Amino acid sequence: MSESPQVGPSTPPTKKKFFDGLAPWQVVLSVLPLGLLFIGGAIGGALGALGMVTNVKIAKTQLPTAGKVAAMLGVGLAAAVVFLVVAGLLSNALNG
Repeated sequence: MSESPQVGPSTPPTKKKFFDGLAPWQVVLSVLPLGLLFIGGAIGGALGALGMVTNVKIAKTQLPTAGKVAAMLGVGLAAAVVFLVVAGLLSNALNG
């Protein structure tokens, strides 16, 4: 019979935080789309969360700072426009 391998003390895996490696201004611009949660409920929250994840991915790229700022602000603006379009379509559909 073969013996089971000896397992030594294991160290718990370190969790990587979502905002690790980001400058404070990048964190602020990343969470900016979450403001839709307060004005748009579940739809705004879902779009805001999608925008936040996208902004974090942009912040971790090798773009120059000005490019990152422009792209992250564009994501926030796009999330707001999509929210307004979805809200308008739902309002029109429900109110006839």
